[in-house]
Amino acid sequence: MSRVSKVSKVLKVIKLMRIFRILKLARHSTGMRAFGFTIRQCSEQVCCLFLFIAMGIFTFSALMHSVEVDQPGTPFSSIPDAWWWAAVSISTVGYGDVIPVSYLGRCVAFGCISFGIILNGMPISILFNKFSDYYAKLKEQEYTFSNTERTFQLRKRLRRKFDRCFEPPPEESDDEIHFRPSGRYSEYDYNTEE
Repeated sequence: MSRVSKVSKVLKVIKLMRIFRILKLARHSTGMRAFGFTIRQCSEQVCCLFLFIAMGIFTFSALMHSVEVDQPGTPFSSIPDAWWWAAVSISTVGYGDVIPVSYLGRCVAFGCISFGIILNGMPISILFNKFSDYYAKLKEQEYTFSNTERTFQLRKRLRRKFDRCFEPPPEESDDEIHFRPSGRYSEYDYNTEE
């Protein structure tokens, strides 16, 4: 029975992974392609950002634990609890489920939150500039491609009309009336009387 439950859990995870199929739509979306390009181009900055976030989490959690460990009723009973608090504070989510008790702990919390705001604000300008530049290039390429395609189709239509204008008219004789079939029937179907 436990084997069946393990298999069902694996199947649930596999079913959940179907949601990643939505990423296939990125080929049809200019914004998604520009976002992917921006992340690839700014991979060093993004990695550096994650490194600073990790360093901030470890530093501020250790500070908070060392300041609050001796306080009665403190929620920071272990370093992993302090990691959770630091991650939530640096990301500026701030659930409020864990708060410092002492004044010194509140000063550390203020420093952690300020660090998170500054850290989250710095790469936005770099990422936005790269994104907007590449997005503008993609839009220009789409516009140029669509205009070129329209011009090509217009030339093709004009060439056909021009060729039809200079086709020699069909020869008409006075003694017979010719019926020109259109579409489904061939000339053989109309000339069977002979």
